[in-house]
Amino acid sequence: MNPTQMLYEMCHSVLTNADIKAICKSRGFSDQETRTRSLFENVFLSSSGVEAAMSTLTPMEIAALHLLRQENRTVDVAFFERLYGSDKTGTRGYGTFTQQFKSIFSSVQTRLVRKGLLLIAEAKTNSPTKTKMELWRYHFPAEFGPALPSLFTNSIHTSETGSVKADPFRQELLGLQRQRRESQPVAAKLERGILLVEMHEFSVDAVQQWQQSRWEMDILRANLKASVGPVYQQSDIFLGYLLSEGDYRKPTPLPVVSYALEQLDADEWIASNQLDTLLDVFYASKSHPSSALICEQGYENGCLARYESDSRTYYRLPDARHLPVEVSPEHYLKASADGAMAIDVERIPYRDLETLNRSASLEVNHGQLTVIPNLLKLIEAPEAVHEQPLLRYLEAKSPAFKAVFKKFNAQWGRVIVHDNLLVARVTDLSLRVRLEKTFGGEETQAAQRVVFLPDDYIAFPRAMLGEVEKFVKKAGHVIKTVQTE
Repeated sequence: MNPTQMLYEMCHSVLTNADIKAICKSRGFSDQETRTRSLFENVFLSSSGVEAAMSTLTPMEIAALHLLRQENRTVDVAFFERLYGSDKTGTRGYGTFTQQFKSIFSSVQTRLVRKGLLLIAEAKTNSPTKTKMELWRYHFPAEFGPALPSLFTNSIHTSETGSVKADPFRQELLGLQRQRRESQPVAAKLERGILLVEMHEFSVDAVQQWQQSRWEMDILRANLKASVGPVYQQSDIFLGYLLSEGDYRKPTPLPVVSYALEQLDADEWIASNQLDTLLDVFYASKSHPSSALICEQGYENGCLARYESDSRTYYRLPDARHLPVEVSPEHYLKASADGAMAIDVERIPYRDLETLNRSASLEVNHGQLTVIPNLLKLIEAPEAVHEQPLLRYLEAKSPAFKAVFKKFNAQWGRVIVHDNLLVARVTDLSLRVRLEKTFGGEETQAAQRVVFLPDDYIAFPRAMLGEVEKFVKKAGHVIKTVQTE
């Protein structure tokens, strides 16, 4: 059930007149705006009165709505046990579902639905055993997100830059150059001229994901080492009784912590304990990895900036001030006698290293990471990569690259690089027309389409071979197969 459907059902079927009256009072809607349920539906998602309604929420309720915004998911009433349940939030009581969640349902209605801050609708089911309360679904509208109050009330504002740990992947690249052979696997690897971040092709995004993964694993290791309580399992993060197993989120707080830190202003910093309320809501429990541990490991992995003042430590996400100074190619590339270009891995911007990885081969020679021309990779690279000034610099400074670019420019537009694509020549005009009518229409899915090329040629996915052959044979034509190297 999508939010649009939920809004319609809520306004026309779910809400009572008393509910609508309460929402109008909370949001400050006029009688004219809510004269009919259709008008009420049209005005509900407006910004009118949203900030005023949110100003009455508790910190836990604010954190829960931020969590729903970050995850953009629809939940059942059990989600709100963390807000309105017993002191042992997240534990299941006795009795039927309705008996367990009746008071929680009432609290959600009073505190959130009747304030006009949530969508509510009834899920469809074919099960005769499902009670009405089990079928209620709630969604926080994306339109209300910008009006959410800040998660942090005691942050500090300063123009100080703070500090960020040395880039850990740079150290991996230095180790790759030295061709270290340690017992533990390293993240930076070279396979057939391609630089990898573990098993993924090197890119700026891949490095960021690797750092996040290290941060996540270090939180888990440090928490298990320090914890005297139970080990956290996937099932410890409880979202509701009615969700399928695949809908339970991965037990890591990093997405929601990163989301929270992204809400900070440019000069705003928070102490780690200011994340506690959000973590309590996220885990539906006060038993979870400490906010201090999460922030400390984020700093150690280069994912967070740190600032110390008056014996207190504050954190935020790194920004442009923490990035390495951008330098031009002459500062990190040096031509060698054999035509290769040596790379200074401590200075090259990651965006430029990503460009080189996509358009040339990378190798370690004599303890130095080098870039070597590769015509096939250059052809396969996206056109946006071809236009990078870095490649023009290589063409101008390296005879080997200049020769490859000459071949590339001569062949550009004449070579089609493809995988699992078959090419056939159809000289019979009537057969070509019939093929185009059957397989070439715009309404045909791309994976099932025949592309018609100049000089009587057609191309189609290998998976369509049987279908095309059957069509041609049925039309009374003979098929001649040619194998190429």
